[in-house]
Amino acid sequence: MDLALVGRVNEGVVVAFRGSLPPFFGGHDDWSVVLDWLNDTLSVCVEDPLYGGGVHLGFSDSIRRLWGDREGRPGVHTAVQAMLDQSLLDRRSARHLFVTGHSKGGALANLFAVRAARQTRWSDMAISVATIAAARAGNAKFAQAYAESRIACLRYELEGDPVPHLPLGPQTPGFVQSLARALFPKLANADYAAVGERVTAGSASRALQPWAGARRTRRLSGLLRPRGFRLLGLLPAPVAAHAICPGSGYDRLICQGEAACDHGRSSEAPVRAKGFALR
Repeated sequence: MDLALVGRVNEGVVVAFRGSLPPFFGGHDDWSVVLDWLNDTLSVCVEDPLYGGGVHLGFSDSIRRLWGDREGRPGVHTAVQAMLDQSLLDRRSARHLFVTGHSKGGALANLFAVRAARQTRWSDMAISVATIAAARAGNAKFAQAYAESRIACLRYELEGDPVPHLPLGPQTPGFVQSLARALFPKLANADYAAVGERVTAGSASRALQPWAGARRTRRLSGLLRPRGFRLLGLLPAPVAAHAICPGSGYDRLICQGEAACDHGRSSEAPVRAKGFALR
C-alpha cells in the first residue's frame, strides 16, 4: 500500500511518494484500499526524537517500512544513495534532493525529508520539498523543528480541500472540523500543524521565488476557470477539490506556476537514469 519512486533528472535526485489509494476509479483491490485508509486513520501523535517532535503514527510507520531494505529490495535510503553514487560517476545530475507527494504522500515526503536532512553522508546536499494537498505529518513541536532545518518546502493547497487541514489542529478551519466530526462524531482535537510555505492561487508567484527548486514563475490568473477533467463535476466538492488529475485545480495551480511545464510533451526530455519503484 506504500509506494515511492526514486529517479534522476539533470537537476538532482527525485523521490515521489504515492498518496492514499483511491476507493474508486483506481483499479486497486479492496483489501489494499482498506488497509491504506486504516493506516491514514492511525492519527495518534507519538513523540519521536528522530523527527524533533510528535508525528502521525500511521505515516511514520509507512516511512519506516519504505526507508530500509526489505526482502532483497532496496529501501528509499539505499535507492537515493545509489542515484547519488551514479551521479558522481557520470556527472549528469546535480547533488540536490527533490521530494514530493500528494495527500498522504505529501505527509510522507515531509517525514522523509527530515530523516534525509539528518543523514551525515547527505549533509552537504540541498533538500527541496514540494507537497500537494499534504495531510499534516506532526504536531507544533515537529513543525518548529522542521522550520529550523535546512529543508526548503512549498505546500500547494487549494481552498475547499479539507485534507491539508487534517488531522485536526488549532488552525483547522471550521468547515473542516464540521466535516470531520460529521464522519467521526467522537473525533478529538489534536495539535497537528502544517509545515512549509503555503502556495495557493494568490500566493504562488511570491512563494515560488525563494524555493531552491523553482523555475520561472507567472501570475495564476484564471486559475479556477471551469475547464479540464469533466468527471470532477460528478464528485462531491471536497473530493473534487482534492483531486490531482489532469485539468484539476492542483494541476493548474502547479503547472501555471511553472511557466515551462508542458506535462512532459517537450521533445527534449531531461537525461534520466534507471529509477526504483519501492513498496
